[in-house]
Amino acid sequence: MRSTLSLLAATGLLATGLAAAVPAQAAAPVAAKAVALPTCYPAVPARLVMNNRQTHYTIGYGKGCPATLYNADWHGRQKGDPDNILIEFVNGSKQSKFTLYSEVSPVGVVTFTGDEDGEDSEGNAVATLASFNRMNKYVSAVDLTVSKSRGTYTLNTAAGNYRPAINKFVPWGGKEIVLQYKQAGTSTWKQLTKVKANSNGKASYKWASAATFSFRAYIAGNSVVWDDYSPVR
Repeated sequence: MRSTLSLLAATGLLATGLAAAVPAQAAAPVAAKAVALPTCYPAVPARLVMNNRQTHYTIGYGKGCPATLYNADWHGRQKGDPDNILIEFVNGSKQSKFTLYSEVSPVGVVTFTGDEDGEDSEGNAVATLASFNRMNKYVSAVDLTVSKSRGTYTLNTAAGNYRPAINKFVPWGGKEIVLQYKQAGTSTWKQLTKVKANSNGKASYKWASAATFSFRAYIAGNSVVWDDYSPVR
């Protein structure tokens, strides 16, 4: 039996090159790796606070938002108020405004979700718009004044909260107020005492000490009202 090479030579195929080796199939092009988009958050405050019929917020971009972001929208939705808040950055704006309405906006968790991806000026997706939650409540406030005479501190405090039904900030009668102190040169706050506000939301406490202290007051919140600390005195 003649070899394959002999047969090719006999038929003239080897000489004409028609039997040249079949080239190897070209490798499939390597797909480009998908680039993960940064996750972008708007700079919504950690607490949403209602203190008037209309409480206005002006915010910018927050964590993870690229400089090329041109259009981005988030909707804030609550149970009983399905689409109350719209955060909208359009045409390259770096600020967005929204309003909470004390007569309409429910107290509770607001769930923010982005509308698709954030885009650059050419319509290309440049950021994933993050989903996140915020709590919405009415405002409270506590204040404190401190004086010292002949080695005795006098602490006067007052507490109040916003009432949406009458659109007023009113004294928080009967509210428990925690008085705290911190000795000079230390960073740890300690509880001095608790006092109960009278019908005008006020309370007073005297403390004899020759040492130097800083003081602050605290009131706890509840399901509809935020807690609050006074400025340090």
